[in-house]
Amino acid sequence: CKAQLKELDTQIGEMNSKQNEGARIESEASAIKSDATSSITSIESEGRKILREWDTANKECHKTILQLRNNVCGTKKLKQEVITIEAKQRGGERLEIADCSVSEFTPGECLNAEFAAFMAHRGIYDVSQLGGEVAPNMKHDCGPGGGTQYYTRQPVSPPKTPDYGADCPPLRLKTICNDFECPVQCQLGDWEGWSACSKSCDGGMKRRVRPIDVYPQYGGEECDPTKQEETCDALACDRPCTLNDWTPWRPCTRACERGIRWRSRTIKKPATGAGKCARTFSKARYHKEYCNDIPCPAEVVCVAKLDLLVGLDASGSMTSDGWKAQSAAMLDLLEKTKLDAKNGLQIGIAKFAWDITLVHHLTDDKKALTKAVTAMTYDGWTTNLGGLFRTMKNMLQFGRRDAPSICMAWTDGRPSYPSDVYDTASGAHELRPVCRVMVVTMRPAVPREMVVPWVSHPKNENVYSVDDPLEMTKKVNDITTFYCAKIMRLDAYLMGQTTTEAPKE
Repeated sequence: CKAQLKELDTQIGEMNSKQNEGARIESEASAIKSDATSSITSIESEGRKILREWDTANKECHKTILQLRNNVCGTKKLKQEVITIEAKQRGGERLEIADCSVSEFTPGECLNAEFAAFMAHRGIYDVSQLGGEVAPNMKHDCGPGGGTQYYTRQPVSPPKTPDYGADCPPLRLKTICNDFECPVQCQLGDWEGWSACSKSCDGGMKRRVRPIDVYPQYGGEECDPTKQEETCDALACDRPCTLNDWTPWRPCTRACERGIRWRSRTIKKPATGAGKCARTFSKARYHKEYCNDIPCPAEVVCVAKLDLLVGLDASGSMTSDGWKAQSAAMLDLLEKTKLDAKNGLQIGIAKFAWDITLVHHLTDDKKALTKAVTAMTYDGWTTNLGGLFRTMKNMLQFGRRDAPSICMAWTDGRPSYPSDVYDTASGAHELRPVCRVMVVTMRPAVPREMVVPWVSHPKNENVYSVDDPLEMTKKVNDITTFYCAKIMRLDAYLMGQTTTEAPKE
């Protein structure tokens, strides 16, 4: 608890620090926004003023141009009239006056003022006459004072009637060009070192910044980011796991002769770092208690609502006599069950040796099951328990959703080859999540410690041992109470009387 409180205090301090930092950043942003808003308002006002002035100047310019055109047109007309009158007085022919005509102005490059003066001194006003491109240092792209630009045009036709036609106007015009400030690009300083991580575990953030040495002006490119953040100390803090609430008590494993019921707590959130978590079967996560510690009746009938799958051993070690005893025990077991798809048992049967044979799928049809068991034949080959477990998993597709499932294998031999040991464990591992796995061993040669890992929990409650296959017919009552959690005395069942069952949770 002290460690957790210390960690919580650390996290609270970090959060307060982040909150203060956030408030500072927000304050700075508000100030910047206020300054920017004021600047934008001033710029917009200045822009509107410039647009108004430009509009006025533009109108005056157009007005002046119109007046000049009218003056030129009037002058030409007046001159033509004067010359016509003079010609009449002399008795000569009427003269047609034509002034010099020129092309439109063509703008040249905006040049460095010194270079433009040097070229003008040589009588060159259009640098295209030099051939090739102009060197960058000869051009003027921006800067106070501007550069020099010549507009040139060529005569299209000379003046007619030289005494009266107007001479050509100037063929070049010198102007100032690109008279504005050059763009200033952003220049950034070097990155500073990384800050300390905001958290010592569970993932924090670290930051670094770099200064702006030169701010952009006059249309220069904006600055790249000046802040960087990265995650750090992502290793989990040392916290213990958290557990879910206790599950309900499981039903008692047996209806008599003392069974076990248990409840457990699963992991809700795993431990992190060096944090610890109680083991699965520790007192913190697992409770068990004995139940139904009463003697079993001499003759019983299973009346539980249950889907029961039985695997019969037809391997070579069983022998023909053992196979017959096992088949007879299966027939007797059918007699000691209440077969009813609605409220009782369904039974499915498979036999296994090298091959796996489906004797009958899950059903409550007693006649069909009896006929199928009677028709079984003895194989006499290896012990393929892994194949049996996988076949049982497939047989469960005929099971009922509202009925628990038990998969019980009867065997007198261990897996035939070392590889079969792994295959059996693998098959049982696949089966256990969907079915309670139980094993009945029929010879001492089958080590209990080999069988225990295959079966479901609780392990000792799911292994039953018989000394010899020939004794199976004598053990049917015990096997019934071994797997069935709700039984009736045989005479009571036949008469429809009282039941003995595990307590309901």
